[in-house]
Amino acid sequence: MTDSLTKDKDLLAAHVVYDYLQDHPEFFQQYPQLLASLRLPHQQRGSVSLVERQLELQREKIQALEDDITRLMSVARQNEQIFLAFNQLQAQLHRATSLQDAETSLQQFTAAMPYVHECRLLRFSDEQSRSPFQLLLSRRLNQHGIYLGRLNKEEQQGLFAPHIHSVALILVSSQQQPLALLAFGSEQDDHFQPSMDKLFISHLASILAQLLPGYDAA
Repeated sequence: MTDSLTKDKDLLAAHVVYDYLQDHPEFFQQYPQLLASLRLPHQQRGSVSLVERQLELQREKIQALEDDITRLMSVARQNEQIFLAFNQLQAQLHRATSLQDAETSLQQFTAAMPYVHECRLLRFSDEQSRSPFQLLLSRRLNQHGIYLGRLNKEEQQGLFAPHIHSVALILVSSQQQPLALLAFGSEQDDHFQPSMDKLFISHLASILAQLLPGYDAA
């Protein structure tokens, strides 16, 4: 019973101190000698002063901010690289006079993309040409026409070799009629993810939907 009362008193005292310091942030300015004498437990160094601990926390925050800036700069460089390569791809696709020219341009675009290792453009001329990929089309592309992520072995068969671990699939359609399947593959498990932005590949699907019939007629 006594131990329980002691713990309750200690807890109450801690709350009182906490509330007081919250309401009087200038307290340690008035008593700087107390601030210098306070010690905090530290896993590596036993105990350190409150000032040392505050400085350490500030250094950790600065390091975290520097890491975030480095990461954002890396992402910005990659986005710039993708943007420039995509602009070049658009121009090449509009200049192409055949399906082979378009495929060559897509391969060059793939080579310029970080962590993208394979690209396939599968042209659908009729129901029979779509048949080998019907499972993939119905399971992954039935709703939105775009899929980013991983495939199982059955879905990937006939599309990419086993060393490809994540994919971007784009169904190219015109007036609800499937024209082609454009597929990019990465050897990294998480390079293509469902949460990724789909702006570029959606625009690419629109461009190909306009140009593919012209390639066939050439």
